[in-house]
Amino acid sequence: MLSSSDLLQIRSVIEVRDGQSFLDLAVRQIEHLNKTYDTDVPLLLMNSFNTDADTALIVKKYQSHRIRIRTFNQSRYPRIFKDSLLPVPHSINDKLSAWYPPGHGDLFESLVASGELDALIAQGKEILFVSNGDNLGATVDAKILNHMVETGAEYIMELTDKTRADVKGGTLINYGGQVRLLEIAQVPKDHVEEFKSIKKFTNFNTNNLWINLKAIKRLVASNSLEMEIIPNSKSISVGSSELSVLQLETAVGAAIRYFDNAHGVVVPRSRFLPVKTY
Repeated sequence: MLSSSDLLQIRSVIEVRDGQSFLDLAVRQIEHLNKTYDTDVPLLLMNSFNTDADTALIVKKYQSHRIRIRTFNQSRYPRIFKDSLLPVPHSINDKLSAWYPPGHGDLFESLVASGELDALIAQGKEILFVSNGDNLGATVDAKILNHMVETGAEYIMELTDKTRADVKGGTLINYGGQVRLLEIAQVPKDHVEEFKSIKKFTNFNTNNLWINLKAIKRLVASNSLEMEIIPNSKSISVGSSELSVLQLETAVGAAIRYFDNAHGVVVPRSRFLPVKTY
């Protein structure tokens, strides 16, 4: 998943190693995979309205590579004034600052709406590996893939050991006999320090996810993915004033509770190497 900073720059094309960007490294890794196994694993990039046009230009450089790159857009939602709860935009043509991409939980609906999900299934693809575009450790791991097939899991979340730098990261919990992702935004204020404890909650979500494509299709078609809403407060300029607005977002990890035999697997820290760029 591509992401944008406050300057609306595509983080995945920023140079990070030996003159190469996150996207260069991802392309190289998948090319190696396709060559080694004589297969055709495509790279899908989910964009927001902030990054789509730039991404379309950037991916042209890979046309001669042994990889199919597909792009699709996630939804565009109206920001809401915090005081009145009215939408910021007055019409679909209002400036971009009035809108926001609703978080990576929008992945499932966007895959279906774009036609990419049906296309993958028609090609015989079964499993989608999802990761953040800036995680250098997020590579295809055959052991996890085999584990998913052997266990019949429809959804696997990679977890890794929590350090003091990761205390805000979401974690899996057992809630009423069901696996769920707990994010810090959902924790009552008087329990936040308990949530941050690296002794009580020893692992956190890397956002490396393995998801069954047909299960996505089934759950979206039945409108079963009722994920928790995460309110995100922002400020925008309206004339000469700074006004508080709300963005109502969802996280892709929160969908874990809807998939059959879904569970987490603890992986080495080497599979979580995000690079902060702002």
